[in-house]
Amino acid sequence: MSKLERIHAFMAVVEQNGFAAAARKEGVSTAAMSRQVARLESDLKAELLQRTTRQLSLTEIGAEYYQHAKKALAELAEAEIAISDSRSEPTGILSITSSRYFAIKYLLPRLPEFMALNPKLKIKVELAERFPDLTLENIDLIFGVSMEGPATLIRRRVATTRYILCASPAYLEKYGEPRIPADLSKYHYITHSMRKPDNVVTFKNNKKIYVEPILWLNDSRAMCECAIQGMGIVKLHDYILAAALEKGSLVEILPKFSECEQPVYLYYQQSRYLQPKIRRFIDFYTSDNPTK
Repeated sequence: MSKLERIHAFMAVVEQNGFAAAARKEGVSTAAMSRQVARLESDLKAELLQRTTRQLSLTEIGAEYYQHAKKALAELAEAEIAISDSRSEPTGILSITSSRYFAIKYLLPRLPEFMALNPKLKIKVELAERFPDLTLENIDLIFGVSMEGPATLIRRRVATTRYILCASPAYLEKYGEPRIPADLSKYHYITHSMRKPDNVVTFKNNKKIYVEPILWLNDSRAMCECAIQGMGIVKLHDYILAAALEKGSLVEILPKFSECEQPVYLYYQQSRYLQPKIRRFIDFYTSDNPTK
């Protein structure tokens, strides 16, 4: 008799409120049902049930064990269903949240291939610079850069990026170029309204310089445009600034002090990984990914 069968017998006794009723439901003798529960108690070296001639009740340990066992068996059943489903083609809608520029740079270029491989799957992409609540908003996946999410989330690296500090040539001509990080406190600084703290610029070796922002925006593209217009210094990811730097609209400053590369992660709920649509997407974007 396996441990799993003994656990199942114990749960049946609890749920049927007695050995005789549980035995009838499972199609075995009352004596056999009693032996299975007794063997489980012996394995655990703990009394799970209080038995009298008139009443059967759970001990404190028994009640706790029942709740854990119920949850474990439910998860096992869910896993078996998911494994069975994985042999079939993913269907339904896959909901993804990503920042606009990361989606353009990394997510969207590979999306046609992924959708061709999974023709029954539909994709919903929300472009937003925020960390949503996956459960409340029914979102399956989030792309983000080193963001701290709830402990229930798992993250997988899909790419790398780095922050670049830059300004327009006109701004630097007017105010001069900073030579060391400490010089930044003398310049106009444009920041993102979601950054916390919003008045700190981090450099190599985690060196922090405090600045006084003059402009807060909640959109990276708008921040880039304000810097191009000569309104101040901005710090954004390389994939956001690439076009402006290539055109010469912006110039990188203090490059030798810049932070190391940062990983870009794909976040998802551990409990949802077994869903075929989510597992298929994660495997596709983390296997042989040229952006890593």
